[in-house]
Amino acid sequence: MVLLFFRNRYTVHSMKTLFKWIPAAFIIGCSWYLSSQPTIVHMPVFPYADKLVHFICFGGLSFWISFAVHSKKAAAIALTSFYGIIDEIHQHFVAGRSCSLFDWMADTVGAIAGYFCFRAIQACFANLLNREEKPLHSEVV
Repeated sequence: MVLLFFRNRYTVHSMKTLFKWIPAAFIIGCSWYLSSQPTIVHMPVFPYADKLVHFICFGGLSFWISFAVHSKKAAAIALTSFYGIIDEIHQHFVAGRSCSLFDWMADTVGAIAGYFCFRAIQACFANLLNREEKPLHSEVV
């Protein structure tokens, strides 16, 4: 009976952990698909638009990795930056694409921004959840 309790509890914990990774896995899948394309049809047209796209995409990825690894402080930045390296190497082998140090730098800066955005939102929610109800008026005894 005790073994069954621990096994079921472990399974529930594993499922929660797995579900936390779904947004990050979705972003990685979309990013990999798009970086496999020779050209992107609907790319913004202004100077350094591709760097902004890298910043936003990898910022979002870092945000969701931060959500998944909750207690690991720098893991989200490191994992996202490492994926940025893998993505740039991958693009080197795709016709019409190139491997760029500046793209990786935009990825890493986006990862840092995404991590701090997650921490800021996490702190706001923590303050909301931990706020004690204060009486509207004080009673004099």
